[in-house]
Amino acid sequence: MSEGHSFMKILLIEDDPSIAQFLSNALTAYRYTVDTAADGQLGLELATQGEYGAILLDLMVPKIDGLSLCRHLRRQGCQTPILMLTAKDSDEDIVTGLDAGADVYVTKPCEPSQLIARIRALLRRQGSAVSSPVLKWGALCLDPGLIQVTYQQQIITLSPKEYSLLELFLRHPQRIFSRSAIIDHLWSIDESPTDAAVTNLIKDLRRRLKSAGITEDVIETVYRLGYRLRVPPQTDKKHNEEQLDWTKQQESYLKQEGIVLFDEALQDFQASLEKRLEVLDRAKSLLQLNHLDSSEIERVTEEAHRLAGGLGTFGYIRGSELARSLEHLFVERLLPKEELYTKFCQLLEELKQEIAKQPTPSTITTPQTASTPLVVVIDDDSSFTEALQQAATKRGFRLEVAPSRVIDCHWNVTEAPSVIVLSLYGTSMQANELSLVQNLKVQFPAIPVLILAKQDRLDERVAIARFRNVRYLLKPVTAQELLETIATVLSRNIVADAKVMVVDDDPVMLKTLTSLLQPCGLQVTTVPHPEMFWHILKFTEPDVLLLDLKMPTFDGIDLCRVVRQDSAYADLPIVVVTAHTDIDSIQQALAAGADDFLCKPIVGSDLVSRVINRIERSRSFGGGNSRSQQQQLKILPEESQAWQSEINKDGLTKVASGQYFHEFLAQVWQHLSGEQAPLSLIICDVDNFTFYNDSHGYQAGNFCLQQIANAIRECINPTSDLLARYGEDKFAVVLPNSNPNAALQVVEQIQFKIANLQISQNSSDKTRQISLSLGITSTVPTTEKSLQNAIAIATQALYAAKARGGNTYCLYPS
Repeated sequence: MSEGHSFMKILLIEDDPSIAQFLSNALTAYRYTVDTAADGQLGLELATQGEYGAILLDLMVPKIDGLSLCRHLRRQGCQTPILMLTAKDSDEDIVTGLDAGADVYVTKPCEPSQLIARIRALLRRQGSAVSSPVLKWGALCLDPGLIQVTYQQQIITLSPKEYSLLELFLRHPQRIFSRSAIIDHLWSIDESPTDAAVTNLIKDLRRRLKSAGITEDVIETVYRLGYRLRVPPQTDKKHNEEQLDWTKQQESYLKQEGIVLFDEALQDFQASLEKRLEVLDRAKSLLQLNHLDSSEIERVTEEAHRLAGGLGTFGYIRGSELARSLEHLFVERLLPKEELYTKFCQLLEELKQEIAKQPTPSTITTPQTASTPLVVVIDDDSSFTEALQQAATKRGFRLEVAPSRVIDCHWNVTEAPSVIVLSLYGTSMQANELSLVQNLKVQFPAIPVLILAKQDRLDERVAIARFRNVRYLLKPVTAQELLETIATVLSRNIVADAKVMVVDDDPVMLKTLTSLLQPCGLQVTTVPHPEMFWHILKFTEPDVLLLDLKMPTFDGIDLCRVVRQDSAYADLPIVVVTAHTDIDSIQQALAAGADDFLCKPIVGSDLVSRVINRIERSRSFGGGNSRSQQQQLKILPEESQAWQSEINKDGLTKVASGQYFHEFLAQVWQHLSGEQAPLSLIICDVDNFTFYNDSHGYQAGNFCLQQIANAIRECINPTSDLLARYGEDKFAVVLPNSNPNAALQVVEQIQFKIANLQISQNSSDKTRQISLSLGITSTVPTTEKSLQNAIAIATQALYAAKARGGNTYCLYPS
């Protein structure tokens, strides 16, 4: 069970109101939060969310009976423990229930204490219980077995919600919980608490603990993000060692869980290969007999398409290429029947040989968690750095001390720090120290630097203020005070409790995406059936949406249109995850409102980087829930023009926004169609931007995009042309009245400007520099032609340029 899932929440599926109320009351008394479903259909929708420690399931429920529901959940890969609670007590009924996938079969009537004991046993087997049954914070102890809280061996009386809240923080000492996350964990779905209810609960718990004699504040408020457990007070050495071990256990938990999920997904995929190949073998036989009709062609094409994405994701790189070639045999249909059969047999045989091999280890993308923040301290005061080292370890930071003379001479780093702390020598800043700050900002342009000064001098503040992202602090400062400041600086980059919703009908792909995203602290909701999409979307309220393109019932294009037509989700980032990169698919997805494409096979680092970047930048625009805040803005008439100008710009790069790009292009298209004048469109993408982000951090990535935007802007005519931020690391250039030759001249200028920036991909390898891939198309707009078609052609040209290795361009005529 994932760290994001609540071990305190139980799903009860029972249609008898009196029994449901009785069981709910009994579970609540034991500090569980209970969601109740009166029928199997609602129970399926709730269980699919995967937010429960256990499911209590009655057999005789309407709409979908208990046995069918249990089988359905297990086929979907649901691992949540299921306890069947029913009046049917024959041996045959028990065997049938267990064979359907239930973990425990309990007959009614059942004593509540026995029921609770069975639930605890299920949770223990699932690994929900921690290795130590008693959770500790200094002298404060919470015993889940006794449902008892003590401080210095004196019992503290807490309400059920206060107890659950304290247990939540003690089980996850490193995690920041937003108010919405606390509501998800502690309240059932039929309750409607506000953020104020969480605030009051926090206050009540703090007051109870204070009245029990705890002088320190157990719960820490993290500005704009939520709450977390404060570092416990220093006690005896043994306790400190226990606390450190527990912290390390929690830090490694998500990563280990992600690896397990990924391994399970790999095993599931390998187990499915036999049936997938059967589809291709059947197609081979039908093709030989000339009986391969349109439905069979569609089936074999779709299977080859799925294989191409899956094989590449799990390390069968050559196999992925062969599967894609099989798909294209039927999509393009260029060969005569005899040659088609020969080529199909050849590719299929090679594919089987590749699948028989072991996947390439270096290409299998295993999940990675965000690393522990690294703080580099440049200071010669050993007593201060030793105290800081001890405090940093307890706080969950890695700290490296570098004497200033070492930095002055030569400093080679294998990992970019999260924060740099520079302590000044004397009462005023020396020339070499100012030079050192400058060198640090050149090497780490987006890394925060904290200057510790002995005296408050205006001239020093002015000199420091000229550098970006540098803070000025005065000594004396304690280790705890400095770490508090560092935590505040870092907290601005934390994506707290972000929600990702993934819609894909392939259960292996759902498990794979979950294994890559969940270890990063993201809450992942998977939707295997598109018909459940809208209900789960409203229930989840995700920060980003990942959609597969081709699915039964409703495909990704349908769902994308549904999202965009609702004003509440008009700005929800949508990423299409697909192996379809043909021009029709690109055109349809862009026209439906997709923000970006992520092509299969999936590369884990690229997936994580794109998702986190979209969440961070979406939140930074509105300081959290940008959609709701924008809807609440009341703009005065005299401010409306300035506001309109501002929302037409991208908040980071200050070039035009993607939305304004489409508006501008539509206006220019209509104008030029009347004049029969040419138009050129350039779409460019930063090569290996994910690697740059991973190497330098997201702040450096932001700065890199700003530099690129400024460079491109210098290559166009600002009075007639338009530069827009078109995606995460994409830009679009609209060139009215420009033929292909004029567009190529602009592209060459852009390449020259980007090369002159000399932005190194990696600080240890100066030869690898940031570059662009560019897709170009030119046309004469008419009322019969579609501007969406021009965008799709430019996008396809971009993908062709990237396929050639990047740092080049492709021109596709419209």
